[in-house]
Amino acid sequence: MKAGKIRLKDIGKPSDQMVQLNPADFMRLPYPYDKADSDPDFKQLTEAQKNKYEASLDGVLAISIPKPETKAEEEELVRKFLSGLEKLLTKENNWTFLQPLTLSLEYCAKCQTCNEACPIYIGSGKQEIYRPTYRSEVLRAIVNKYIKKGGKTFAKFSGNDIDLNWTTVARLAELAYRCTLCRRCAQTCPIGVDNGLITHELRKVFSQEMGIAPVEIHTLGSMKHLKAGSSTGL
Repeated sequence: MKAGKIRLKDIGKPSDQMVQLNPADFMRLPYPYDKADSDPDFKQLTEAQKNKYEASLDGVLAISIPKPETKAEEEELVRKFLSGLEKLLTKENNWTFLQPLTLSLEYCAKCQTCNEACPIYIGSGKQEIYRPTYRSEVLRAIVNKYIKKGGKTFAKFSGNDIDLNWTTVARLAELAYRCTLCRRCAQTCPIGVDNGLITHELRKVFSQEMGIAPVEIHTLGSMKHLKAGSSTGL
């Protein structure tokens, strides 16, 4: 798919790769690193890696999610994601961030002012899936359809009828790590919508409910901290 031609619902449509990255489209580095011939080779994943891990977002592995072996395993992972999302939106489970998260999910004007502030979006050559609001809009559509009452009926008329399947969940997990959490988008937003916070909360669902996170952060960081009181494990 070409940049600018991607719709929200495309995230749930199975394909080999949702977007194709071309280094020629990337933002050039400043002098003296601005020469194309000085760029390192952009390595493609091997077939073995593609068969083992979920890489259908953009052909890059940030968290190396193993592919489920059965349909039942896929459905269980989707169930865990939806369960975690429900917890994320309750006061009992997420009282510290519930209000700013809800406000950011409900009041985005979709003006796209934040796009030009995002280093990932600009650096990628303005790939549609990397704009700050894309993952937020996907999450918003899922919440509206699968969490809110009557959501499935309304989704058919909204134009954002996203299928919540394993493809959607896996791509959204990888997409959550195409953000630096710098929150420049929040600083730029005229009404203070915080897409960085939405991404942060989305990562919580994957990490806490599904055990999906970079090894360096989850296994070597958070789990050691919980066990020993320090991320060093000492």
